[in-house]
Amino acid sequence: MTSKNQNNASVPTFASNTPIAIDDDESPLETNSDPSLLPITSRHTSAVWSDFKRKRVGDVIKAECNHCSKLLAGGSKEGTTHLKDHIKICPKRVCQDLRQTRMFGTKKNLNDKNDTMTLAPYEFHQEDGRRDLAEMIILHEYPISMVEHIGFRKYSKTLQPGFKVPSRNTTRKDIMKRYELEKENVATLLRKAKGKIALTTDMWTADNQRKGYMAVTSHFIDNTWKLQSRIIRFLYVPAPHTAEVLADALKESIQSWNLDLRLSSITVDNCSTNDAMMEILKGGFPYGSLLLRDGLSAVVSNGVQRIRDSVVFWTASDKRVQRFEQVAKQITPECSRKLALDCKTRWNSTYEMLSIATSYKEVFVVLSARNNLYKNPPTPEDWEKVEKICEHLEVFSKTTLNFSGTNYPTANLYFPKICALRIAISGWLLSPHDYVRKMADIMLQKYNKYWASVNGLMGVATILDPRYKMALIRFYFAKFFDENDFEIEVSRISDLLRRLVDEYGSKMGKTQGSSNQQAFDLGSSSKSNEETFMQEFAEFLQQDKDSNCGEFKDDEYAKLVGELEEGLETCDIDSGTSGLCTE
Repeated sequence: MTSKNQNNASVPTFASNTPIAIDDDESPLETNSDPSLLPITSRHTSAVWSDFKRKRVGDVIKAECNHCSKLLAGGSKEGTTHLKDHIKICPKRVCQDLRQTRMFGTKKNLNDKNDTMTLAPYEFHQEDGRRDLAEMIILHEYPISMVEHIGFRKYSKTLQPGFKVPSRNTTRKDIMKRYELEKENVATLLRKAKGKIALTTDMWTADNQRKGYMAVTSHFIDNTWKLQSRIIRFLYVPAPHTAEVLADALKESIQSWNLDLRLSSITVDNCSTNDAMMEILKGGFPYGSLLLRDGLSAVVSNGVQRIRDSVVFWTASDKRVQRFEQVAKQITPECSRKLALDCKTRWNSTYEMLSIATSYKEVFVVLSARNNLYKNPPTPEDWEKVEKICEHLEVFSKTTLNFSGTNYPTANLYFPKICALRIAISGWLLSPHDYVRKMADIMLQKYNKYWASVNGLMGVATILDPRYKMALIRFYFAKFFDENDFEIEVSRISDLLRRLVDEYGSKMGKTQGSSNQQAFDLGSSSKSNEETFMQEFAEFLQQDKDSNCGEFKDDEYAKLVGELEEGLETCDIDSGTSGLCTE
């Protein structure tokens, strides 16, 4: 039942004809016989109000659930989020909103003619429609211009009024986007394959255009031992289809997927043109693929220089860096370090340059076949030698990093690391590679030059380390010297320590006898796991507990340390110990 107000506006009324006061700016849409109920007005646009009533409870406006009669805040400033949340969990609400559902047909198998209809939630997404439209055009080879046909647009609107049919240019972009996505999926599959990849190729001529196209298909075994085949290229090849033209087209296809080093075979039709094409390709592939090429013999310095020149070339401009990183991402995606040029006067920077470059060895090889300006790349022998050298230089790099990473490096930390370096260099003299032996010989000569100046100071500091005492000196010197030199060197270090203690004692007005010192038990010395030889050192301690060569007793050792600490507190160090520390 309705009545008209003075403005002739039709207003709903209650069955009891009881007048309801409403705001001037509200237009009631529905009413009820309950005088406590308030109308749902044009301001209440949310769909959630179909499940709630507005109700005045005292001086407060509440929203009452139509299903469970629960009262929630319903004022104009309360919003509707809490109402929507309640509807989702309302225990009495059993029916769904049909406006948000859709009938779907499903089949148990493709041959089943009977659809099973189900009612399920539905939400429209514009991007999904565009994606399926692009896929339809690709699958059925429809012309892209069909998206601008009036009939197609009308048909699309009938199926889904909310779908905005894209333009021809937008559809073209969607197709290329789908192409790039599928290409990346194939590239990922190829990267994960551990084995070699075989290619088959053939020429195909379009009947309506009389144009030649080359199809290239890859074949490989995936990591689950399944044979996989993927078309990796379908490209137009302009006439005439000579061996040179076909070779260039196939080579470009292989390089675009960075398969230069992973090919096991290429299968082509049996014809003279293809035979000539394969002869051309054999000379164009880098080593390690279809054809292995012998590298020229070179000394290590020449190989390092070629790698240095390669780093200079591929870091000379932003465009070259971008090109290098583009190929590297395909061939060695696990490597993320940037190429670094060394400083020739700093060996550790040369090691860093070489270690990074070797991780991109295959990238350099691939690019050498693609850029005519990139001349004199490293040879296979260069890479082999440099990889061996990097293995040996790694111990130097780790030692340098350990020292530089310590805020306050003390002399006792240096001794075991420096000794480990000497043992490593001595081992390199037995290498089967001549260039490694030559490098080790030069390094050992320089090492011995500096060793004579610093081993006394580091030895004393090591003895004062309660973990090592004299044991670590004896452990390493036994590896460096023969029996006679061993005794002399150990005595020299222990005598230096005694003289140092006597020097501090004389400044304090005390004398420290050093003629009747005896060995102490080595069992209290603990092991450190920082160095390669610490485990061997621990075994050495177990076998050498009863040895007394040049050792101090525990109580005498403690006395020596105590006197040294006391002397440091009372004496001017700068004026008294320099003569002793230089031995």
